[in-house]
Amino acid sequence: MKALPGLLLIIVSATFFSCREPDLGLEVQNPDDLVNLLVTDSFTIRTSLERQDSVKSDELSANLLGAYNDPLLGKVQAGFYAQVVPTLSNITLGEGFTPDSMVMVIPYRGFYGDVTKLNGLQKFKLFRVLENMSRSNDYFSNDSLLISANPIGETGFIVPRIRDSVTVTGLREAPQLRIPVDLSLAADIAANSSSLLSISAFTEFFKGVYVNAETYDNTPGQGAILDLILTSGARLDLYYKNNEADSLRISLAINENSARFTRFNHTYSSLVNETINNPAIADQRSFVQTMSGLRTRVDLPDLISWHAGRRIMVNSARLIVPVDVDNLGKYSPNPTLDLISKDSEGNLVLTPDLLVGGEYPGGIYDSANKQYVFNIARYIQGRLNGIIEDNGLFIQPSGTAVTAFRTPLFGGQNPDKRVKLELIYQILP
Repeated sequence: MKALPGLLLIIVSATFFSCREPDLGLEVQNPDDLVNLLVTDSFTIRTSLERQDSVKSDELSANLLGAYNDPLLGKVQAGFYAQVVPTLSNITLGEGFTPDSMVMVIPYRGFYGDVTKLNGLQKFKLFRVLENMSRSNDYFSNDSLLISANPIGETGFIVPRIRDSVTVTGLREAPQLRIPVDLSLAADIAANSSSLLSISAFTEFFKGVYVNAETYDNTPGQGAILDLILTSGARLDLYYKNNEADSLRISLAINENSARFTRFNHTYSSLVNETINNPAIADQRSFVQTMSGLRTRVDLPDLISWHAGRRIMVNSARLIVPVDVDNLGKYSPNPTLDLISKDSEGNLVLTPDLLVGGEYPGGIYDSANKQYVFNIARYIQGRLNGIIEDNGLFIQPSGTAVTAFRTPLFGGQNPDKRVKLELIYQILP
């Protein structure tokens, strides 16, 4: 499964809302005003860990670049593919073209991890893409394109200076990664100068770039993932002179017309692999991770036996998921998580509570109580009414393709803190 099928989502959503019994006053009445309210949080909760599927990662609001060695989860790498296009049409290099330098410019927006002098060292490499890219194609986070065997530019090991502005030709620019590019590319462009006459001609000649990163070594806690807005200043600059002028520049930009996508690579730790393969471990603690990483499955095995055929009105249902803050370290938790489900064919679908939108579904990190709370009254009512199948619930990150976060969670059977379902309900005649 690579995408959330839109048509299927519409069908499932319509089923949730049109084929069930009425909500029986769900959230219409204030629980404080009701009589005969019952409360329970004694449900058995089972948690398990699984890898997320690849996600669509093309033409999104942000891209990620970098590598870091997570002390808990293992090594993560993010790189991107992108077309670069001339910012002007009908560019001519002039007689006596002589290249001075080339540089790939990638502005920073933020980071996740460590960019200090001791732990922030990374090497960034630039490769030439050798097959066509197109905005009409769908690209996913595990896709790759044919690239040059050797990089056309690299930095050596550096610490990204996220907060330091840069002077470029006398002007101050936003903090940026600058990758020196081999002048053999400038010679190739000069030999194919007709490609500079139009965007289509240039992308046919120069398919695009791939940028990746590696940490200095595999020491836990080293490295960071950089947050980028490629369409806000990322470019390939060629500085040159000709017989008529010095200090000339051509900019080949990554803009809204450029095909672009992010690729993620995970090398998971033994802890992750053991937790995936042994549900008993995941019942104690589990994880969520962006970048098409990890999600936690939640099962409620005794919900229907507890129901026992009674006519129950659900007034409130809250799934409370505590965070293992002692294992956060320098890595902040996901700001928001989603709680989704699956249909009978294994496709991811939104729960009826998530479809409500706004703040109602919950999933926002509560830093005071160190937990996430999800409102799932509609889902539980649908389960009890027999109109929603039991295919599990899944806690996964919001913005998985454009953010770098991970959060350790306590499991459903942890003796100190555990995932709980708090239910406020009434038994009807």
